[in-house]
Amino acid sequence: MELRDLIGSIEQLEILCKSKSGQQLSGIFKSSKKGRGIVLDSIRKYEAGDDTRDINWNVTAKFRDTFINTFIEDKERLIWFLIDVSKSGVFGTIQKSKLDLSIEIGAALAYSALESKNSVGVIFFNDEIVKVIPPARGKAQFWHIAREMVRIKPCGKGTDLCRALQYLLKITQKQSSVFIISDFICENYEPVCKILAHKHELTAICVSDERDLNLPKMAWVKFKDAERSGGHWVNTSSARFQNTYSKHHQDFRSGFRSFFDRNNTRSLFINTDDPFMEKLITFMQG
Repeated sequence: MELRDLIGSIEQLEILCKSKSGQQLSGIFKSSKKGRGIVLDSIRKYEAGDDTRDINWNVTAKFRDTFINTFIEDKERLIWFLIDVSKSGVFGTIQKSKLDLSIEIGAALAYSALESKNSVGVIFFNDEIVKVIPPARGKAQFWHIAREMVRIKPCGKGTDLCRALQYLLKITQKQSSVFIISDFICENYEPVCKILAHKHELTAICVSDERDLNLPKMAWVKFKDAERSGGHWVNTSSARFQNTYSKHHQDFRSGFRSFFDRNNTRSLFINTDDPFMEKLITFMQG
């Protein structure tokens, strides 16, 4: 994605975030917290009516009088975006590539999260960890993220989501909201994903293209893997190929949804020709 294109998208995003639909998306980041969301503030003597669950038994035993913990609300949420920048992201047959779509989705969600006073970090990955932007808050953090998004180019020898998830588990102790944005053309990420979903609030967004599902009949076409060398010729007009191609991607989508549903994780497909903001808002409100 070129700088001018992302700036144009950001300008539209700023206008949108002031609109009703944009406020809805920002509001979701304010309201979707889980648990008590509190941190220890101080310790004081127990008074009638205090919650006995807050008694500090160590201090109580030491001073032989009843003391309780007092808390304040922890309003800041930690939000991570894992964005796939592997070479498969160059694919796109409509107006944009899958990587362009991933960047727009990441920028929209990051902007909305930062507008809601949350702390946001980003991990760009392919078969390795490409770039890490440590969590921070504020407008400066958004522009830091935007600049890195512009600089990132599709690269690497494949997609290793497992490595990215393991890296996140190592560096993040605090419960976080984690958004994975990828085409999920990778293997063996499920076991680590289960662990992450148990510890954090996970959302999986699969970017795709219309041609991932329906390929026109174009007679003989040479297919080349964007992440590996070589290729092979295929008769795209044959009924056998059309049926196999369609079934493969239908099975992929079905398996994707089934896996994340089983692990209490929300998942979403967004195509390169979709009105992605509308889909995001509807999805996040669901």
